[in-house]
Amino acid sequence: MIKKLEHVGVLVKDFESSVMRFEKTLGLKLADIESVDVQGVTNKVAFFPIGDTEIELIYTTATTGLVADYIRERGEGIHHLAFEVTDIDKYYEELKERGVKFLWDGVVPGSRGTRVFFFAPEEFNGVYVEILEKYD
Repeated sequence: MIKKLEHVGVLVKDFESSVMRFEKTLGLKLADIESVDVQGVTNKVAFFPIGDTEIELIYTTATTGLVADYIRERGEGIHHLAFEVTDIDKYYEELKERGVKFLWDGVVPGSRGTRVFFFAPEEFNGVYVEILEKYD
């Protein structure tokens, strides 16, 4: 079901400075900036394509929620790996039947017109893993 590693999510405390470092130091080209609502919290995200994969910088001004809680507990840095699949609903249901633990219940809207779900971090050694399906 997994097609590819779609992106690596990196949490940052200073959005503008982080974007500038990825552009100037690494020479990456910023493809897009988007605001994404995750469980009632708006996060700002920047995307840097590298071949078929992207680096996703994620910033929040919120004091609670997935991003804020993670930064407070662990600091900024790599947060998740995102894998693209072809049939997210079928994949989610198969995993649910096997007793896999998820961060929240069900498939939800993601950035750039995707649908996503996250595994609970204990499923993958403390690493958040996102599954997404793109819509053309």
